[in-house]
Amino acid sequence: MCSHQITSAITYTDKDPPPFVDKFYDVRQMLDAFNDHYKQNYIPSWMNCLDESMSSWLNQYCPGFMFVPRKPHPSGNEYHLIADGDQGKPIMWRIKLQEGNDQPKDHNNNPHYPMEFENHTKTSALMLYMTKPIHNTGKIVTMDSGFCVAAGILALHHFGVYGQALIKKRGWYWPKHVPGDEIEDYERQGIGICRNI
Repeated sequence: MCSHQITSAITYTDKDPPPFVDKFYDVRQMLDAFNDHYKQNYIPSWMNCLDESMSSWLNQYCPGFMFVPRKPHPSGNEYHLIADGDQGKPIMWRIKLQEGNDQPKDHNNNPHYPMEFENHTKTSALMLYMTKPIHNTGKIVTMDSGFCVAAGILALHHFGVYGQALIKKRGWYWPKHVPGDEIEDYERQGIGICRNI
């Protein structure tokens, strides 16, 4: 048996194809099974880390292909993932594939697979979806500056999760209504000087 025959026999779903074009049909059930398995069988620690990662592809015609220049491997599929952050455990317990322009939509441009928490902004809804298994636990999620959205942090708090996000520098991900000039002035004063901002 040749390798082509073997790979053509491998499937990641036992569901029938939907009546619309879904470029992620082959992997959607597998991703859901991964998330369901960890939701039922894993208890995350008190500290977790929400981030994004790239699955590197060179074929720009693969479904969900994205180019994210700030990443070390900028071409491929982008995933959002959450992992246990206590004592450096590399246990990823929830993932979400970013479908981008290949997300299946109906004739009214509404997604066939709507995301939970649609009454929130996109970033806030993503933060809530990713942390759903730890809602109402008082656990902490640390995130990079891309998730530093005040509405998202407050939404997490409403669902019983404490969020903290890194603000690296002023610019693209600087949160609204945060006094950047005052913070920069304070940082210029040096270590050991303390005053209220």
